[in-house]
Amino acid sequence: MQILMALFFIATVVSFVLMAKASKKNQSKKKYFISGVACFVLMMIFYSLSPKEEISKNEAKTANTEMKKEEQQKADEQKKIEENRKKEEEQKQKEEQTKQQEESKKKEEPKSVVNTDKSTYENEVKPTIDEMIKEYDEIWNQDWRPIWGEASKDPESLDKNALKEKMESITNRYDALSKKNTEFKSSSKLTDPALKEKIEKFRVEFGLATNYRSNAGRAVTQGIKGVAPFKGRMEEAQKSIQLSDKKLINAVANLTEVESKLGVSRN
Repeated sequence: MQILMALFFIATVVSFVLMAKASKKNQSKKKYFISGVACFVLMMIFYSLSPKEEISKNEAKTANTEMKKEEQQKADEQKKIEENRKKEEEQKQKEEQTKQQEESKKKEEPKSVVNTDKSTYENEVKPTIDEMIKEYDEIWNQDWRPIWGEASKDPESLDKNALKEKMESITNRYDALSKKNTEFKSSSKLTDPALKEKIEKFRVEFGLATNYRSNAGRAVTQGIKGVAPFKGRMEEAQKSIQLSDKKLINAVANLTEVESKLGVSRN
């Protein structure tokens, strides 16, 4: 386009030069004038067309550049989305793995706790409990039972002094056993909360059972001393014995639950 413009410009100049020479020689200058004007008009036409073509090229170039930018931007955004999605998937996988590890750990912990508590119970708790239960039964079988039947049937036939001495001995032994039970903090030796609760309930119920047995002996002693009518004191002693039996049953029930969970035999 620019070359044609240059040619038409030269042609225009040449036409006007020739026209000037023809004028000096008194020759016809019309054709030179027409040629010059035509070349000038064509030059102007091409001149007017040239910028538009450049603008179109620039616009096309700009549009192409913008399109490439948009494509690149979309590609970057898509890449970022993929990276974020990949990170989220990796994070989910990590969280899932952590969750599974925690669940596995939780499943293993109770077994470990049970195994530890079982060993502790068998070596540090059960021997003392067995000893206390054995003593509880021995006091009854050796000291109380032999005279209780006779005292219930014919209280007057008994030697009151011997009975008083026996009842005081029984009361003191049950009191000592109750104190031993109170001081024995068996639940503190275990780690499982459920086991600690059950073993503590045993301790409380067993303590009440020994106290009721002690109260029974004390009631008989009071009757012998004349603090209250002997018959009434014997009835009170009978009630205390019945209550002690109920409390012992409750105590053993809680103990059985502990030993069942630990897999320990009562005998």
